[in-house]
Amino acid sequence: MAELTFIGAADTVTGSKHLLTRNGRHMLIDCGLFQGTAEVTALNSVPLPVAPKDIESVVITHGHIDHVGYLPKLVHDGFRGTIFATPPTRALMSIVLEDALNLQSHLQKRGLHHEQYIPPAYYNEADVQRVLQLTQTAALATPFDVCGMKAQFQNAAHIIGSSFVQLDMGDRRVVFSGDVGRYNRTLLYDPTAMGPADVLVCEATYGDRVHPPDALGALEATLLQAGERGGPIIIPAFAVERTQEILFSLGSLQASNSQIAALPVYLDSPMAEKVDDLFQQFPDAHKPLPPNNGKTFGAAATVVVTTDDSKRLNTLPGAHIIISSSGMAAGGRVLHHIYHHVSDPKATILFVGYQGAGTLGSVLTSGAKTVRILGDILPVNATVGNITGYSAHADRDEIQRWLQTCTGKPHFYAVHGEPVAAQFLCDTVRSKYQWVADVAHRGVTVTI
Repeated sequence: MAELTFIGAADTVTGSKHLLTRNGRHMLIDCGLFQGTAEVTALNSVPLPVAPKDIESVVITHGHIDHVGYLPKLVHDGFRGTIFATPPTRALMSIVLEDALNLQSHLQKRGLHHEQYIPPAYYNEADVQRVLQLTQTAALATPFDVCGMKAQFQNAAHIIGSSFVQLDMGDRRVVFSGDVGRYNRTLLYDPTAMGPADVLVCEATYGDRVHPPDALGALEATLLQAGERGGPIIIPAFAVERTQEILFSLGSLQASNSQIAALPVYLDSPMAEKVDDLFQQFPDAHKPLPPNNGKTFGAAATVVVTTDDSKRLNTLPGAHIIISSSGMAAGGRVLHHIYHHVSDPKATILFVGYQGAGTLGSVLTSGAKTVRILGDILPVNATVGNITGYSAHADRDEIQRWLQTCTGKPHFYAVHGEPVAAQFLCDTVRSKYQWVADVAHRGVTVTI
């Protein structure tokens, strides 16, 4: 038997952190930052239930900041144990943690730490480097020892290197889903079948919703309408996976639609460019890529590298597409593009994924008439769109498709979802599979 304490991604979508204690030994599954409203980001400053120095290991499901962003703070506060991740995830951690550090430092220097979607600077460069030094890699489907237990990573199909975790405690198996990905993806293979489980801690981000079936068609219609307005088309996109998916779609539309082919495309995300390199570095972690042919993931696009070139994009005339991170407009170069164009009635701001509560993306997609960006209050005159079909999260039906690969009858805990979505998924699991199912709550400890 063991005790499981839900620290993050319980009553919230972000801040994934689950504390498992067995025979007096402590480990974390994921170690992410809380993101969103001021109340949610303030949770990053709440002490953990056990001292970081007493945590023996951390097992990371994937490299998104809400699953790894707290690691440098954990190290800063005294953690000296072992961090386990797949090889692509470790490489991605290096990119996203450096990016988060640079963003935090930049915004703190500008005195913009008061903006609710910007976290304070929790750590420094030495902490990031220590995290990478403490990280050991384990390939998919390869057992490794952690806190006296056997663990394995299995493909979760969410982003490159993503996994769910099978953790064997004697004759009992606990599965942590991480973020479950989608089926029939352009870049990634389908999620691996779950197999046996006695306890299942599962994400519920889209547990009550189905993604639109034709994301490409929605993108085409939106771009055509935006092109007629004659202004910039800003696409905030996560540098990991989403940017690559959008580029693939743009390449397809450029080949079939002359009006879209006439729109210049700019990829303004140094982080996305680094992520592109990961696909070359880890060819077995994704489906085969099409030949380069001078294109970026199939699209004719100009890659913007320098800060000065990024600034020049904001003076370009006419209709054009700018893809820039972050996907929830929670930082990065895209903030500056939105700042310059959010009040332009000719401009379009097109979101292509989940928008966490309290982020600028959430504020804009909720229909705000004014927004605070980089310290200024600005009117929203641009057209704001949101295409959810590009989400890297499994939707209601895809989650259930993955759950059906479970060969046991586990005690099910819903995490990483808004309350309504988490409760809906639990209700579905009870009625459809006759499993015991509970919504996880932050700070609650259960015996497993």
